[in-house]
Amino acid sequence: MRTTIYKLVQALGRQTALPEPLYEFGAYRVAGQEGRGDVRACFPGRRLVGCDLVTGPGVDEIQDLHHLTLADGTIGTALLLDTIEHVREPFRAMAEIHRCLRPGGVMVMTSVMYFPIHLHPDDYWRFTASGFTSLVQPFEHATVDMIGLRTLPHTVLAIAYKAPVDARLRDAVTATVAAWKRRGARSWKEVMLALTPPCLLVPGYDLYVAYLARQGRRV
Repeated sequence: MRTTIYKLVQALGRQTALPEPLYEFGAYRVAGQEGRGDVRACFPGRRLVGCDLVTGPGVDEIQDLHHLTLADGTIGTALLLDTIEHVREPFRAMAEIHRCLRPGGVMVMTSVMYFPIHLHPDDYWRFTASGFTSLVQPFEHATVDMIGLRTLPHTVLAIAYKAPVDARLRDAVTATVAAWKRRGARSWKEVMLALTPPCLLVPGYDLYVAYLARQGRRV
């Protein structure tokens, strides 16, 4: 998980009361990152279910976002942290998330925009803010943000709510996101993305991925 996204999740865990149960989709921790970006640790004492397509570190349930085996109104908060770009049919996934959220439920969704292709197990999409706005149409209220360069952001973020919307929770989440954008939404990786020409960035990224592979790790 990217450092910047983990900082957002930490802040949400400290400063908001996101409804339970929390479901993290795309929870599998790849080799070499089992102890990094532990979302469960951000919500101590709260019920969090890690879901992915395969078993492994961080995964409690096997779930496919195209066909969730959960009943209607099962989820309090859905977390899709840099996951939706790996989902073949994202609009179908949004319909499933909306179906499974309980009334008053929340979805927190992030994705990369300006970022190299990364196969976990595949990489299908890059979304703009308009793309995210289209994705979250099933929800009764949503906010969409872009973080990074104005016309080439590194991250797109959506916070979506299923009616009835808890105004106090929405305001707390909005304030938390605003503070994160000011202080926590940039690390050295985002700086390098902004400053390095693609003709240098791509070979450098390939070398980085090859180095991690030799160490038995993945980016």
